Amino acid sequence: MHTSLPFPYAPLVYAEPLSVGNSIRLDSRQAAALQFRQINLSEAFTLGDSTGRWFRASLRQTGDRGGEALVYEEMPHPPESPLALTLVCAVLARQRMMFVVQKATELGATWIFPVLTERSVAEEGLEHEKAHAWPNQVLRACKQCRRASVPLLSEPLPLAAALRSPPWRQAEARWYLDDRAGQAQPMIAGPASAGLAVGPEGGWAPAEQALLGTAGACPVVLGGRVLRAETAMVAGMVLVQHHLGDL
Repeated sequence: MHTSLPFPYAPLVYAEPLSVGNSIRLDSRQAAALQFRQINLSEAFTLGDSTGRWFRASLRQTGDRGGEALVYEEMPHPPESPLALTLVCAVLARQRMMFVVQKATELGATWIFPVLTERSVAEEGLEHEKAHAWPNQVLRACKQCRRASVPLLSEPLPLAAALRSPPWRQAEARWYLDDRAGQAQPMIAGPASAGLAVGPEGGWAPAEQALLGTAGACPVVLGGRVLRAETAMVAGMVLVQHHLGDL
């Protein structure tokens, strides 16, 4: 379950079986993870237990040495997708990356790589796009959708660098959205990890299409309508999670 995610992004898991009504002691590492997630006193958070079940708990006490929480609800469905999903998305203009990182988090992305492409926002435009605020949008989305893990959000980087990253290279299946592709690759259930690349308005440049192909990605066409980039991102992630994940 995304064990390759580093602390404090990895799911919060208690080492013993839990049940509703348990008052549990949190160690310093768990307390630090909640601090990273911006969980305040009396706020709820999600954690798993040693049996694979998932619960909601309320933070009652916290400090440098640990804390205390009250388990108050067992979740009927796991909040974490079984699929380790890497999203590579071109940086979109008009501050739409706020939407992208929020919805990617809600839809179960494990890693999010904003990338600079020929037709995306340029590096000098990142300040206007409020790139500094994207990590906080991820944390807010985690709270909203009750995730136990936090997606790892990369700094914006060139497409080639994202395609060299271990999460992309090690993915068992890789696709990129391209409404101009002549032949698309179907998604077949089986892989436990996948990568999805979404281009900017105007699509991928020819050299970028070639780069994606060299990096092991196959094209996917989302019907005959031209979608906005952020809509395509949501549709693509839903498609992947439906075939390989938990949707």
